Amino acid sequence: MNDKKMISIDQFNLSERVAVEEAFKGLMEKYRQRTGKEPDAKKEKEFTAEARQQIMTAKLVKEKALADKAKKTPTRRKKPESLKESEVSDFNWKASVIKGRR
Repeated sequence: MNDKKMISIDQFNLSERVAVEEAFKGLMEKYRQRTGKEPDAKKEKEFTAEARQQIMTAKLVKEKALADKAKKTPTRRKKPESLKESEVSDFNWKASVIKGRR
């Protein structure tokens, strides 16, 4: 028996539902060309499950990529001494004078 669960169509947004329909139609057409006959109800159900599985896999990969991108650490700040003149946004004269004492 097939142990895959049917994925609910409610888990997809509108654009993903359109993609599921296109994948389903592609699987149906591929079956027609390969066998030369129309698929029965059981085959249609298998194709529906396969199309949903394909789109869900793509969706999860996309979400994981976005999560990994958001998870990355922010860029490190440079030390004030190594900043260029154009990169300095605020300047503390008092700290500069104290540091400059020898």
